[in-house]
Amino acid sequence: MPNVTVVPADRLIIVDGEALRFDFPAPVNLRALQWDGALRTGHVEFTDDYNQSLDATLYAEEVAPFAALHKAEKARLSTEAETAEAARFAEYNSENARFIRLRAARDARVADTDYLVMPDYPLDNADMVTVRAYRQALRDLPQQDGAPWDGGGEETPWPVLAR
Repeated sequence: MPNVTVVPADRLIIVDGEALRFDFPAPVNLRALQWDGALRTGHVEFTDDYNQSLDATLYAEEVAPFAALHKAEKARLSTEAETAEAARFAEYNSENARFIRLRAARDARVADTDYLVMPDYPLDNADMVTVRAYRQALRDLPQQDGAPWDGGGEETPWPVLAR
């Protein structure tokens, strides 16, 4: 049996140390419930009545419903997180997102060669033609067949600056 703590005023159910806050049905006069799974005992505190001791014979009626609510909420949160992650992954791999990453990687590679085309950089005409051709190939990359590939990663056919 698990350890269970319930505090309705705080919208809190803790099962084996895992706390979840969510709306759940509970008796209006329930202040708190504590259950020790190892000892198979516990107690219920009421706002308008005496506290009640719990033993294993009362577990199914008094404690198990809260453990089941906790389990259901945990499953719902897990499904929600999985759905959000799947949507994030789908967006990351969408063609638009891959084009954005491809262009960002391409722009960084073009910027890495900016100094080479500065008027005061000592580059002979043959090398300047090579650098300009490389930069143009980078700018043309998004229009090539197969773009955006993997969004500028390893599968992208990057041009090579041969100097």
